[in-house]
Amino acid sequence: MLWQKVTVSLMIVGLVFLLGASNCTATSPPLSQKELEKAVKEIFNARARAIVTGADPAPVLASYDTATKLGQWARAHEEHKLNFIQSWARKRGVRIIEAKPEIRIPWSQINGERAELVVHHTLQLVYVYPDTPVVNRFGIGTRHWMELAKKNGRWLIQKDFYTDGLGDDTLVPVPTPADGAACPGQPVNSSSSQNRSRGIYDREGAARYAGKYAGLAWGAGNNHKYNPRYRDLNGNGGDCTNFVSQCLGDREGGKLPMDGTWYYRYEQGGGSGSRAWVQTEAFASWLLYSGRARLLARGTFPELNQPTSKFPRGAVRELQKGDVIGYEEKGNIEHFAIVVGTDSHGYPLVNAHTVDRYHCPWDMGWDKKTVFHLFRINEV
Repeated sequence: MLWQKVTVSLMIVGLVFLLGASNCTATSPPLSQKELEKAVKEIFNARARAIVTGADPAPVLASYDTATKLGQWARAHEEHKLNFIQSWARKRGVRIIEAKPEIRIPWSQINGERAELVVHHTLQLVYVYPDTPVVNRFGIGTRHWMELAKKNGRWLIQKDFYTDGLGDDTLVPVPTPADGAACPGQPVNSSSSQNRSRGIYDREGAARYAGKYAGLAWGAGNNHKYNPRYRDLNGNGGDCTNFVSQCLGDREGGKLPMDGTWYYRYEQGGGSGSRAWVQTEAFASWLLYSGRARLLARGTFPELNQPTSKFPRGAVRELQKGDVIGYEEKGNIEHFAIVVGTDSHGYPLVNAHTVDRYHCPWDMGWDKKTVFHLFRINEV
């Protein structure tokens, strides 16, 4: 069975909530726990090595127990993800030269030669363009609910539920990145006047907030934790829109004033946000009808990357730090991210929640069928 994003998030976050975020005491001897941790680190190290351009995926694909249905699905998911990443890098004209994982196991249970565990995965990725030695780094953070079994002296994956940031989980079984190189032209200086707020909206503040509270993603601040003033909605449909609203409206962020439609009620235990604050479609409607934003453009990757009379550099090159992007699939906006800058070639970078992203290429993980909504946040 193929699990959808929300179902996976509910399972993972629900398990963590029920069992707690601290290490539980396993009934097995400490040596078994250490052995499990070593095996999990080896699995995630192998996954990282397979992401590098030109790497052989065989070692990591051999770490799955294909005698089980969920093991077969987990292996297929990983293979599709690796194919997606390699295809994306090739089409965008970049080379991924390094991938560094870090893991934390907040909960685990070992029963003989079987183990169930939750893994928090922080991944740093490094890519370069062929005409320049400048390196570009971005981060991804994922939460995994895994089951492993020891067979013939090896720990094999029998289950791995997680929402992926490097391949489009909503378009299974084989998502494909859109054709087209990274948009041409020189990068825009992030300190230029176009990114300086001249009115109510603090663009730099919004971007700083997005970096501080980017969660498990490599590069994030606040010890990889979300802002505790807000409820974490990963177990309730996803936290992406809640996070973008925080970036725009929090006193540490963009400082946009709340109104009767778009607001957050702060209470002990996290409070709650209005529909326009936490739901994608309601948030998109509020942006436009409140006058807080205007739609720069809507279209697929090639359409937004193509120079036009209105956008000589392509619409996506008009994005500024603090603007937001909506990601539409199957007729509905499913995700939001906030623009935090550009890479060495002027390619827009975003931060997001649910799958935690830090300075991630704006289209990474999205399929060729994805329709992107580019919103310019008005400053007054």
